[in-house]
Amino acid sequence: MSILIYAESSSEGKFKKVAFELASYAKKVAESLNTTVTAVTVNNTNTSELSKYGVDKVLKVSNDQLKNFTAKAYADVIKQAAEKENVKLVLLSSTTDSLYMAPLVAISLNAGFASNVVGLPVNLSPFQVKRNAFSNKAFAITELETEVKVLSLAKNSYGLVENNSSLTEEDFSPSLNDADFGVKVENVEKTAGKVTIA
Repeated sequence: MSILIYAESSSEGKFKKVAFELASYAKKVAESLNTTVTAVTVNNTNTSELSKYGVDKVLKVSNDQLKNFTAKAYADVIKQAAEKENVKLVLLSSTTDSLYMAPLVAISLNAGFASNVVGLPVNLSPFQVKRNAFSNKAFAITELETEVKVLSLAKNSYGLVENNSSLTEEDFSPSLNDADFGVKVENVEKTAGKVTIA
């Protein structure tokens, strides 16, 4: 059993900072559970950076259909990776994409789900985590009783902690079907320069 993280990257294939924070967090939890950290990457060719933050194994998914984010398809990839690795703990970030996808992952794995996690588990048995509550004005301790658990780590709640490990890579080809791509991305426009909020 290992801990599974989704190492999110940009459309250019570079890891986002949250991927390294998630890896750092996962490594610390893995040490307390005496297990390893496995990361799922999508269309990312250079995964060596993840080893600096404690990732032991990478499942590399290369699929042109996953060029643009589609929550159902990405959730299916993570579900299949979790089942392949016999994972009991899945960690996701709190980016917009991951927050959209996390409940889908939890449902597909029959898992308990806690979002906005702000620290290491308070207790491992029973499994309890500290979360932001009431628009980040309070904290709540949440207990997850399911065998499989999905956590969404709040941004900047743990930080980056280098913990070098030897990394093994494995190509992973999940089976995706047309139902995973019910939403079709036709165009992506990125704004350059100053962006107004108003």
